[in-house]
Amino acid sequence: MEEENLRLRNLLEKKGISKIYTDGEYSLNEVVQKILRNETVDNYNIEAEKLRNLISLEQKNKNFKSSKVIAVSGCYGSGKSLTTSLLGEAARKNQIKTVIVDFDIINNSINTIFKIRKFNSYEQNENFITHISNNLDVFTGIDVLFNERNKINYEKVENLISELRESYDLILIDTSSETVLKFIKVVLANVDKVIFLVEPNLLEIRKAENLLEIYVEDWEVHPKKIEILFNKVNSSSIDEEILKEIFGKFKIIGKIKLSDKFTDIANNIKSENLLINKYIKILSQLDRKGG
Repeated sequence: MEEENLRLRNLLEKKGISKIYTDGEYSLNEVVQKILRNETVDNYNIEAEKLRNLISLEQKNKNFKSSKVIAVSGCYGSGKSLTTSLLGEAARKNQIKTVIVDFDIINNSINTIFKIRKFNSYEQNENFITHISNNLDVFTGIDVLFNERNKINYEKVENLISELRESYDLILIDTSSETVLKFIKVVLANVDKVIFLVEPNLLEIRKAENLLEIYVEDWEVHPKKIEILFNKVNSSSIDEEILKEIFGKFKIIGKIKLSDKFTDIANNIKSENLLINKYIKILSQLDRKGG
């Protein structure tokens, strides 16, 4: 039976199934609690209310934490790290307890943006979370935590995100555009939303379409889970109506214009600026019903 469970688990993981519970591994109430933390079942909310009815009166009085996990994705150079950081600052300003997790192990730059030390070696008692300010922490060092000896896998990613859900209201994950890093597929399977950045010019749109095709067709990420944010928009960008037609199967949540302010922000993420209000609006889009 153990061999059969392992075979089935491997098969389901290859198909992108994010929640696997074997018989006897958890009690019914434990399964209910795990699902309610996400507030979703297979990316939809339709079963959450039914599951609540299975909870005992004693459990109903408990305050179940409902965190949101958002991955920021897109092609190389689309602005993932800076956008993730700005969303974190916007959430902090809006009194949302937030942690930013840098899962881009090739071009990890979150530590540079927030001017925190880079981890070079792994120690068992190492704390990879850095406190930035009230309501904002940063988790870096994934490339050190998961190395050749301590390889990353589905269970480790799921456990890490599950643990962070217990302590934070919002988890923002900076991802890599490298599809050879198969753990990115695992990350996307464990998040509630994917903000996909697109730079609206002909070359970058083609790259974005190719990457989205991998996400949807090969990795089986549901299109309703992906929301498009046009980044680095300028006067030469493709017309908005054409963009809506190209990315029609996805929800479009906004656009960020390219300006000299981005250089200032990249050099000093903590500086007060009006641009943060734009990212607060983006966060509010994600909190709308069905978002």
